[in-house]
Amino acid sequence: MTKVSLIQLHAQTPGEPRDAIDFARKRVDAVSDSDLIVLPEIWYPGYFAFDDYERAANATPGLLEAFSEMAAAANACLHVGSLIEADGTDHFNTSVLFGPDGVELARYRKMHLFGFGTKEQQLLTAGTDVVVAETPLGRLGMAVCYDLRFPELFRRMTERGAIGFVVASAWPHPRVEAWTTLLRARAIENQAFMFACNGVGSAGTSVPLCGRSGIIDPWGVTVASLGDDPGTATAVVDMEASDAARDRFPALADRQLLADPDNDLVLRREDGRALRFNAQRLILAGYTSRDADAVAAYIAKLEEEGIAPPDEIPSYFVLGADRLTTAGSVEVATAASCGEVEFALLIDADDIWVAVASDHTDRSLETVDIPASKQSCVKVLSETVWRLSDIEEHWDELIFEARTPAGAGEAYQSGPVAALHPPAELIRLVEERFGGAPAGSVILSGTIPAAGEFEYHPTFEVELRDPVRNRSLKASYSITNVLEEN
Repeated sequence: MTKVSLIQLHAQTPGEPRDAIDFARKRVDAVSDSDLIVLPEIWYPGYFAFDDYERAANATPGLLEAFSEMAAAANACLHVGSLIEADGTDHFNTSVLFGPDGVELARYRKMHLFGFGTKEQQLLTAGTDVVVAETPLGRLGMAVCYDLRFPELFRRMTERGAIGFVVASAWPHPRVEAWTTLLRARAIENQAFMFACNGVGSAGTSVPLCGRSGIIDPWGVTVASLGDDPGTATAVVDMEASDAARDRFPALADRQLLADPDNDLVLRREDGRALRFNAQRLILAGYTSRDADAVAAYIAKLEEEGIAPPDEIPSYFVLGADRLTTAGSVEVATAASCGEVEFALLIDADDIWVAVASDHTDRSLETVDIPASKQSCVKVLSETVWRLSDIEEHWDELIFEARTPAGAGEAYQSGPVAALHPPAELIRLVEERFGGAPAGSVILSGTIPAAGEFEYHPTFEVELRDPVRNRSLKASYSITNVLEEN
């Protein structure tokens, strides 16, 4: 079980930085038996203290050092609310989360700056990164105040594994109904906990903050809340309740996945839940058979097709991440293109996912310029992915299969995945070749030989079959030659 405490503070904390530190320490010490402690947005010097933002930014490094010590002393995850952070000439509304050992776990810069009657948009710079922190309590997404009005941010955090959201706020009283409604809505629609800490009172303005800090469970039920006075809301929650709610009422799995403006890959995990993957780089590996004789035979076959042998084994081609798709159709500018079955490794910040893939290639161009032939066609991934750790122990039992046209009686390619380097070895080879494989990297594995010559049909399908678990990853797509269209 997890004990959460929200420390609802007055809209402005006057005095010098050392006074603010003493002020915060007293309140943190009072709930030091908690597992997660949260403060409001810009409680020092106060959200509306716009003339003090520059001075506050200078004080932030010292405040963060003190909060690190407080987190370690309390043995708790400590969310500092938000503070003014300077980075060069830019200033940000920044939240920082410390772990129980005092080490910084995550830093989030408010993405949606408020401009309605405030100077926030004038004085500060908007953040650009969605942040989900890996904590001892589970994966927690971070947001600040006005962010609540933008549901796509919270859905993005959910797709990145968040089971709860920590929100620091300075939400004004005239829109108190919007505050309470949005808190519950963001919890309900993402089936996640909401830990939202707001300020209270006014500070040099006629508009007071509404308080109403709240802890809300994944069903939208308010577990603990406050009114419009300073105070602390504390509740003991079961963080596993988020997964339990998603399993019992599978709204996230039932969601129809929509296109993404950032061209992220929107995938599905095995349990049906959405997974958003921000692909940054695509690496195609080739000639990756564990059998050197098989590699030689494959190269000889390609030479018969007029394709030059590689300069290195394994060989690598680096493509733009925009060459990846899960679409059910591809467009080409040749009558001689086809796919080949491969596995894809999608390297995330804290996990590795496996998809089945087709390295669709312009075979006529391949005889002239291999890199150009690879770049000219998109690579198709299965929409569903598996977590590598779930299948790695029986990896060599997996089976490849490709058919063209899709649904053909005889397989175009068929054979064991064990013919190729396993994932750990493939990643090691890529890291040696490129100096690393950072989050956002997608590696295609290379392929196994086809049963015969290249075949060109209007449809292609690939499958990665797991006979141990009796499950498969599949991708099927149509091929349109745009040069043949009227």
